Amino acid sequence: MSKLSSFLRLKVYRRTFLLYLVIVLVAITTLLFVFHSNIMSRSLESYVNEADTAFAQAERQLTSVTSAIDNFFTHLYASSGLRDDFFRFFGSTPVEYVEKRLQSAPPQYATYLDSCNNLVSDSGYCIRHILYYTSSKIVDMEYNASGYSRYQIITPDAAKALCRTGYQYTREIHWNAADAGKVTFIIDVSGPVQNAYGANPAQTVCVIQGDNQIILGNHHYADLDFGALEARSRQGRIYPGAGRGSLLYCAHHTNQFSFSVVSVVPAWDYMEGPFREFTLFTAALLLVFALITMLYVRQFSSDSKFIESILSSIVQAQSEGFQPVEIGKRDDEFASIATHLNGLYEHLNALIQQKYVLTIRQQRTEMQMLSAQLNPHFLYNTLERIRLRALLESNPAVAEAIADLGLLYRNIVKTEPVITLQKELDITRQYLDLMSFLYEDQFLYHLDVPEEIMDISTPKIWMQPIVENFFKHNFQHDSSLKVIVISGERLNGGIRLKFFDNCGKISDEQLLQLNQLFTDQEDGEETSTGIGLQNVYSRLRLFYGSRLEMRIENNKPAGVCIQILLKNEVTS
Repeated sequence: MSKLSSFLRLKVYRRTFLLYLVIVLVAITTLLFVFHSNIMSRSLESYVNEADTAFAQAERQLTSVTSAIDNFFTHLYASSGLRDDFFRFFGSTPVEYVEKRLQSAPPQYATYLDSCNNLVSDSGYCIRHILYYTSSKIVDMEYNASGYSRYQIITPDAAKALCRTGYQYTREIHWNAADAGKVTFIIDVSGPVQNAYGANPAQTVCVIQGDNQIILGNHHYADLDFGALEARSRQGRIYPGAGRGSLLYCAHHTNQFSFSVVSVVPAWDYMEGPFREFTLFTAALLLVFALITMLYVRQFSSDSKFIESILSSIVQAQSEGFQPVEIGKRDDEFASIATHLNGLYEHLNALIQQKYVLTIRQQRTEMQMLSAQLNPHFLYNTLERIRLRALLESNPAVAEAIADLGLLYRNIVKTEPVITLQKELDITRQYLDLMSFLYEDQFLYHLDVPEEIMDISTPKIWMQPIVENFFKHNFQHDSSLKVIVISGERLNGGIRLKFFDNCGKISDEQLLQLNQLFTDQEDGEETSTGIGLQNVYSRLRLFYGSRLEMRIENNKPAGVCIQILLKNEVTS
């Protein structure tokens, strides 16, 4: 079960295995259905053949009886003595016939009654009545199975009732006008049918003659509706009721003798042998199916475990590191995939060791060096200005400026290398507050950055050098009002930050040179801008990679604008 559940977790094997099961089960079911139908057909065919043979035997026996009657009359007319005795019996009552026989000398030939007895005996006593119809009377000559006979004169109604008890075979008598009439032989068809069908003791046979039904053989199924079975157009199976099981039936009808025979037998008598074959065939088929399925399960389970090991190795490579796939003794397409994957791991690992680890170390060193390049003279010059201002006049603003300077210095020194955009703006605001203190009414600044981008991760201390660059190159010590604006906005797939002032202007040639610094070229010309915009670009490029774009241009109507675009930014 564990092997089965292991490979069923993989879609490729789950679909294949379920499709295999559906196809094989449909094929097995169809095959078993066809085999079972064949068994039923063979069983029914075997029984119908037996019933056909038995019915044909009964018909032959009855035909033999009628032929014997014809031969009897042929012999009767050919022998004058036998013929005279017949007409003596035919034209007299039984008593008169006996008296005439007693009065005459003993005949030298066989009498008609002796010949009749022989005929009935040869027929197997299936001739039960011989009716003699004359113009004045009807004589019934009755025989039983023991050969006993009796003679009596009967009424026409009684004669009709006797005719309904069996098959009527009639011979017309036209010897002379005085002896005209007919002789009717009442043949009991149940005797020949019993003889023909009696080989199977479990069989119930019903002989149908008009409204009469005679049950022969096993009476266990005597309560069936044999008339309805006779009316069916084909032989088949019936289910008579709970506890009896399935039955086979077969119906025959003969127009020559005007009767039908319906036979019923338990189906199991004819299905037992074929059903054993069916059971053995089913067991063998299921065994083959189980063995093939076990082979598939074993192979699929082995393959699924190997695939899971490949997937696990890939997942580990994405997070923890490269873990080679154990191939073992496998020598197939999966082993080839694992071999190429292991080779890819080795190649990637070599590349990481040769290039990426060294690059990361180099970037880390450059970050540390660039962070260390902050102009220390800024702190000294600012403190000196604050000191001179404090000597000239007492002002509470001096204390606040000193506090801002201390906070700025603390953030620069102690803050983590990677902070949020909000924190970076706070540091820049502290710097601008100090500049506002230094330049008093000559300087204003404005920050317009939306809250929705404040959580973006960014390296520490890169905005302050940009703003400081404005003070170094664009501010003049005059009475004009200087303004610095920092704005931000979200774009499709990124954000854009702008730093601009209202002072100064850069020539087109200088703009071209400066924008060339904001590329990945390593041979860019160094400028004399202190830590400079190039260093800001280098730090941001190390952190954001190819998602960074930086550009400087003249601001209209006056001033300089530095624009930074971060594509597909990631929040902290």
